[in-house]
Amino acid sequence: MGYRVYVELKKENREFGMYPLCITSMDKEIEAEGSLIHNDLMQLDEIAGVNKFETVDTLALGSLNSGEPIEIFEPERNLIISKTNKKEVMTGQMYKDKDTLKAVMEQYTIVERFQFRVDRSNAIRIEKSPKNEFMYMYISLYAFIKGFDYYRPIVIVDGNHLKSTYTGTFVSASTLDGAGHILPLAYSVVDSENDAAWLWFFEQFKMTYGERENMCIVLDRNESIIKYLSRVYPTVPHFACIWHLWNNVYKKFKESHVRLSEVYFSMAKAYIQDEFDSLIEKVEKVDIRIKDYLELVGYEKWARLYAPVNRGWTMTSNIAESINSALVSARELPIYDFLEEVRKMFGRWNWNDRKEASHTYTTLGRKYQEILKLNEALSTRMTVVPSTERLHMVNDEGRNYTVCLLDKTCSCGRFQVDELPCPHAWGVLKSKFLMPEDYCSDYYKPKSIIITYEVPVYPLPDRREWNIPAHISEEVILPPK
Repeated sequence: MGYRVYVELKKENREFGMYPLCITSMDKEIEAEGSLIHNDLMQLDEIAGVNKFETVDTLALGSLNSGEPIEIFEPERNLIISKTNKKEVMTGQMYKDKDTLKAVMEQYTIVERFQFRVDRSNAIRIEKSPKNEFMYMYISLYAFIKGFDYYRPIVIVDGNHLKSTYTGTFVSASTLDGAGHILPLAYSVVDSENDAAWLWFFEQFKMTYGERENMCIVLDRNESIIKYLSRVYPTVPHFACIWHLWNNVYKKFKESHVRLSEVYFSMAKAYIQDEFDSLIEKVEKVDIRIKDYLELVGYEKWARLYAPVNRGWTMTSNIAESINSALVSARELPIYDFLEEVRKMFGRWNWNDRKEASHTYTTLGRKYQEILKLNEALSTRMTVVPSTERLHMVNDEGRNYTVCLLDKTCSCGRFQVDELPCPHAWGVLKSKFLMPEDYCSDYYKPKSIIITYEVPVYPLPDRREWNIPAHISEEVILPPK
């Protein structure tokens, strides 16, 4: 795949500076010889809100001086650019991939004294069969994309069957914001939960959101999801929903299921090794087959203690199930009407969460503020013994814990995993008259939540007001069989 690039001189725009240049990239097929397959660019008419089958990332350059017009690049007489030392940027250039384009533009901004940044728009894509039959549709609204850098990168993915005439499956990806509310990231309608559909969905998701440090994905034990998630995101760990995994245990070992249910969930949520080891011994005594099964699945897939990245409190895919539950009635509608109901519901959520965030005057967002207050209450029973300025021993009902304020860690494991003061850390903070906000993750703070919802989900104009270009209105999409 390559990227066809065009550059256009815009009118004055206060957001970017004097005369911004916009470079828009789009996937284009490249033949083996390096020539181009010429297709028309399809873009999103943001005014009408109408999907034109592909939206694109925009690389915006804010010029510090007016400069000269950019030279026109003729792709028929030029090669595809694969090296990052390209010194000239011209309309129509074809780059090997987005990373090459970005590297070239970053150098170009220095030489030409431009300001460079990447802007994202709505990501809306449709896939058709060779017979023009509808197959898949992917949607990620800009309101979702804009806040991606301001919450912990834990993504929950799930699918649910539709009940309309043409059936199909609704797929969603979501996360939690800093107040503990559901934050949708992307949603899609596919023909079914099969290999091709999951591969396509994850490809679209990665194209939209990329990959973040310490990112992880929580899902059920669907083999297609696991297989193609690993192909698209080979370095991103994926975790099992502990409820789905325990249902699998129930199907295989019904006799021991009830006796070990509480032990299993405590084990999955354990913060320290000795607690986990004590619980796994109980499992082994009741039914060693369950211990072997959980070990075969991999402790790192379901136990918080063994997770290679911090999955925090996200141990289940319940928030995806909540989305599915909220759409029970809408799942019986035709695809277009169903998608519109989804958009309106997510728009309401966006508004409510943005309103709550703007009226939050506590240290943290609502859910995590409540946890912080509970930890403070629990800290009253503890005795603090200082060792150094930042290192303290805390006695909690006869057991000693070590708290390091400098590293924001506690030997109970909660301070560093939850990323807010545990009861032991709270005891130390109060003994030193320190405020807790300096020891909480920025993800939970109101300023991050407000930025997350900075962009609203804008209303869609009436269909009679849409200004649909001819190449879109002439597009043929037949109902699926």
